[in-house]
Amino acid sequence: MNIQSTQIDLAKKLFNTVDTDALKQIASILNKKEIVAHTTSGKPLTRDEYIKEIKEAEQDIENGNYITSEQLLEDIKSW
Repeated sequence: MNIQSTQIDLAKKLFNTVDTDALKQIASILNKKEIVAHTTSGKPLTRDEYIKEIKEAEQDIENGNYITSEQLLEDIKSW
């Protein structure tokens, strides 16, 4: 398969996809943005997105928006 037919085949697949995560991954590859992590739900994160997530988590901790491991263990008992 030559480069032009590969491009056409990929373009067709891109137009038909509804998987936003896949599209984001492809865009990051084409934009040279490396995926450095994934969320717990599997969403890929670039370096900038990862740093943003960390800063938001730090803010949650500062605001007291968290539970301790002891609290989690107690919660698990009621599952």
